[in-house]
Amino acid sequence: LTSRDRLFSDLHAEAFKARGFKKRGHWLVRELGPLVQTAYLRASRFSSKDEAVFWIDIQIFSESWLKLVFPLRPCKIPNEGTPSLFSRELGTWCNPPLTSHRVKQELDSTELLFNLTSAAHNSATPFLDSCKTPASLLANLVESARDPDHLAIVGLSRLLGHEEQARHFMELAKQNAAHENDLRFLQLREEAIWRDAA
Repeated sequence: LTSRDRLFSDLHAEAFKARGFKKRGHWLVRELGPLVQTAYLRASRFSSKDEAVFWIDIQIFSESWLKLVFPLRPCKIPNEGTPSLFSRELGTWCNPPLTSHRVKQELDSTELLFNLTSAAHNSATPFLDSCKTPASLLANLVESARDPDHLAIVGLSRLLGHEEQARHFMELAKQNAAHENDLRFLQLREEAIWRDAA
């Protein structure tokens, strides 16, 4: 675990600190007014004293979005389990992509640090830099080639006054619901998002 924590500290120093991210335990945090951008060291419960298994999640949070979409949920940002507008594992930006990270020896962590630092410099931090405002984040989410996070788009669109776009992505989300429970969840979110429109 010492090697894992040292790797995370080195990653902060080499790829995030100069961009304004502050280290808070297992979080790297950059506060940008209405948005909070983070890198989070998420530990596996299957780690042992001989091998640390973990992931590093790149996330973007918004208190106003959280209060709109999940009004009854406690608003603690950042916090593990708190819904975010964007979440992607840093390892997916590595070449080749890494599904998880394991640290056993100094050699392992040196190579892993190089791969994660490269992914942060080449992909993660440029993406975060392009999403410093709710409007720029929304534009990135709408244009994303990956599977769009409909609730992130719906909530941001509503907050920014793009009513037609919010309704459009809400309908898309419901059409793409995998099963009845997903649809019911989306209907509850829809009621929350437009609770003041009646």
